[in-house]
Amino acid sequence: MTEQGPSIPRALVRSPLAQFILFVFTVIYVLSPVDVIPDIMPIIGWLDDLAVFVTQISAFVMYVREKRRQFAEKAQSRNDAGGNHGR
Repeated sequence: MTEQGPSIPRALVRSPLAQFILFVFTVIYVLSPVDVIPDIMPIIGWLDDLAVFVTQISAFVMYVREKRRQFAEKAQSRNDAGGNHGR
């Protein structure tokens, strides 16, 4: 884990299609009876599901933060280019 969040490749979480695919994979994996660690074993069996879910949520949060930053930069550049400097 880094200061900016989990170590998820940024290129993977930049596109909306990748976010959708990760979301679908997460739902299928969490609901599927086939897991890395079977859900039959209480607590331990749920940890892999939890790990996948937390990774998906953190990837989505990183995606939203990046989009908000891009939106703010675009809005700032429009304001700067619009001549609203002196009021």
